[in-house]
Amino acid sequence: MKKSFKNILLIHSSNDLYGASKILISIIEVLIKSGHSVHLVLPENGPLNKLRSLKSVNVSIINIGVFRKKYFNFFGLINRFVFIIKSTFQIKKIINKYEIDLVYTNTSTIVSPTFASYLSKTPSIFHIHEIPFGSIFYTKFLTNIFNLFSEKIIAVSNSTRDFWIKKGVVRNKIMVINNGFNFDFSSIKKTVNDKVVFTSISRIIPYKGHLFLIELFNEILKERKDLILQIVGDTLPYYHNYLNKIKSKVKDYKIEKNIIFLGHRNNIKSILHQSDFFIHSPIAPDPFPTVIFEAIESKTPVIFLDNGGASEILNKSQNGLLIKYNDIKKSTQLILKYIDDIDLQKKNIDNAVKFISDNFKIQIFSKKLNSLISSFE
Repeated sequence: MKKSFKNILLIHSSNDLYGASKILISIIEVLIKSGHSVHLVLPENGPLNKLRSLKSVNVSIINIGVFRKKYFNFFGLINRFVFIIKSTFQIKKIINKYEIDLVYTNTSTIVSPTFASYLSKTPSIFHIHEIPFGSIFYTKFLTNIFNLFSEKIIAVSNSTRDFWIKKGVVRNKIMVINNGFNFDFSSIKKTVNDKVVFTSISRIIPYKGHLFLIELFNEILKERKDLILQIVGDTLPYYHNYLNKIKSKVKDYKIEKNIIFLGHRNNIKSILHQSDFFIHSPIAPDPFPTVIFEAIESKTPVIFLDNGGASEILNKSQNGLLIKYNDIKKSTQLILKYIDDIDLQKKNIDNAVKFISDNFKIQIFSKKLNSLISSFE
């Protein structure tokens, strides 16, 4: 008789409250509601430890050798190799101790869990939130790991799935399960700003396109002075020079009064409710930007670059304003026109609310995830 899974080991690559970590919380809640016992491995202590939804979860802190760009050098790779080997055996001990039935790795940036699952002869799932760029060696390495050591792979978007299939991941191993959410559209949007407020929310790292944003708003401010751009998010220690470069660019353009750096904030919904527009500007594929859902939920019109999963959330360009990275002057004119087109903004928001309600509810996510887990029984 096949055994129903009860003990599931989740491994995640960070301890923060950004996109993939928010999905981790949803995964945990779905699994617990479905009657599974959840064990969690994190690389460090942080805000996730304090969440109420993790109170019933057994949490272990292990340096699992997370791949970051700062390690893409000779000594960095040796460092990662040491911690991957060490954490493989630490995770294997957890698998044996708690009689784990399924190892669930919630990122592509860690590989020791799947090695541990292989040594323990335990099924392994990868949940991929990333579309990496810049290193052919890295993507080839991960493709081989996925194909050799994982039973199933979840991609967060069609863009993510298509990327990895092109890189060589076996097609019948990978499936799309879009992130799901509990939406609340009951609040009424009321902005009373004396200036037009744009908000960007993301970690401040190069591919998120903050330098492009500064260039874009410098052009827009030449024609309208009544604009504010709020940049919400922090950076990683090894990207402080990038953040300083952005701030220097703002100073060089003499637009310090119009560009506000708010840092990391926990009151994202409140910030979006007080914003006139949300702008999403990745210059490389962003797999499935969950913050767009928060913008739509707050009924804030979305302006976006079509890199990655944003167009899947916004039904191509039907539910938001699409701008172009390679044409700042045209994008400037599109935004200036959009600011005054209240009817189009309302149409975009109404369409977006209906579209995400129909396609990205937590119930849909839960059903697909549980179905996948049941397929191992």
